Amino acid sequence: MNENSPTTSSSELNKNLITGAIAGGMAGAAFGYGLGSLWTGIVAGILFGLAIGSRLQRVPIKMRYPMPIIRRILLAAGFCVLVGMGYAVLVDKGWSGMRAILAAVLPIAAWAFLVVTLGMAIARLDELQRRIQTEAIAIGFAGTVIVCGGYGLLGLAGILPAINWGMVIFVMVLMWFVGKMWTLWRYR
Repeated sequence: MNENSPTTSSSELNKNLITGAIAGGMAGAAFGYGLGSLWTGIVAGILFGLAIGSRLQRVPIKMRYPMPIIRRILLAAGFCVLVGMGYAVLVDKGWSGMRAILAAVLPIAAWAFLVVTLGMAIARLDELQRRIQTEAIAIGFAGTVIVCGGYGLLGLAGILPAINWGMVIFVMVLMWFVGKMWTLWRYR
C-alpha cells in the first residue's frame, strides 16, 4: 500500500481544508495585526492553513492521531494565538486592573483547552508513540528549566534584562520539539 496516496474521502479533505483555513485565518489575523497589516495576515494565514489542510491526508504523520483530533488541535492552537494577540492589544490600549484580569480569562481558557486537547490526543496513541511523546515532554521540561533558570540567574546578576513570562511558552514548545525530534531519532 502506498502511504503517500490519499486515504480519506473528499468530505474529509473538505473538513481538513475548512479547519486549516479557519485556524490559519485566526493565526494570520493575530500576526497580521501585530505586523500592521491585518488583511494581509488573514489572507496569508488562510492560504497557509489551506496548504496544511491539503497535506494532512497526503503526508503520513509520525504520530497517528485520529483526524478529528488533529483538526481540534489546529483550531485550538489558532484560537490561542488569536485571543493571546487580542489580549496583548487590549493591554496596549491601556486596559489594566480588573478589566485586564477579566480579559485574561479567555486566553487562559483557550490555553487550557489546547492542553486538554493535546492530552486527549496523546492518550489515543499506541504504547510506543505515547512513550515517545512522554519522553519528549520530559526533555522539553528539562530544557525549559535549564534555559529559563539560566536566564533568570543571569537576570538577577544584571547581565540580561527581565523577560516577559509569556515567552516561557515559546521556550517550552521549542524544547518539546527538540525532545520529540530526539526521541523520534532514537526510536527510528
